[in-house]
Amino acid sequence: HVLCEKPLALTSDDARRMVAAAKAAGIVLGTNHHLRNAGAHRAMREAIAAGRIGQPIAARVFHSVYLPENLQGWRIARPEAGGGVVLDITVHDADTLRFVLGDDPVEVSAFTQSAGMAGSGLEDGAMCIWRFKSGLIAQSHEGFTTRFADTGFEVHGSQGSLIARNVMTQKPVGTVTLRTAGGEEELSFDRDNLYARSVGRFHAAIRGEDQPSATGEDGIWSLASAEAALQSSKTGRA
Repeated sequence: HVLCEKPLALTSDDARRMVAAAKAAGIVLGTNHHLRNAGAHRAMREAIAAGRIGQPIAARVFHSVYLPENLQGWRIARPEAGGGVVLDITVHDADTLRFVLGDDPVEVSAFTQSAGMAGSGLEDGAMCIWRFKSGLIAQSHEGFTTRFADTGFEVHGSQGSLIARNVMTQKPVGTVTLRTAGGEEELSFDRDNLYARSVGRFHAAIRGEDQPSATGEDGIWSLASAEAALQSSKTGRA
């Protein structure tokens, strides 16, 4: 059985071959998209599914950070190893949007930049505009170079908004506020370790009791979305 770090592969074609090989071998394949295991994101998903903001209309993801020196390495120097902010962070945002919204992206337009950290041929910043099957539109900002930025995630619906702060992180932190005509409500959620929950779900899948938090198919979706964003940034087309 395999729990693979994201991105599942360097190309979506390779990722599809991995999923097919796992099915043929009868093994469990999971993608370690840890943000699905954050209590904040699960609380947002549940609120949306329960209709608490009405019909989701738009979303915004703020996931631009400062990459510390000890984590830079191949991420900013080796395109052949999957470096660059799109394969490192945009894959997370594509997956988290899919998970929270319960919706799939169908189109993306993206701009990338090299703001001084990444080497030649690699991007260290990106902004993406997404369109989903439901008609919802979303924007996401990914970066390695913003020393003082906060992270966040917002989903706006016909009857309310979810405003999450400091939630695009590996730690079980942050806040989620539901804002409607009736006022504001801070949603409660568990503060469990994201990685422990991911591994726990994976073990349960091996026992035949559950699915991984993110399946191999989920890994294909996020990687294909990131590939589409990179292609858009190079061609100027969605």
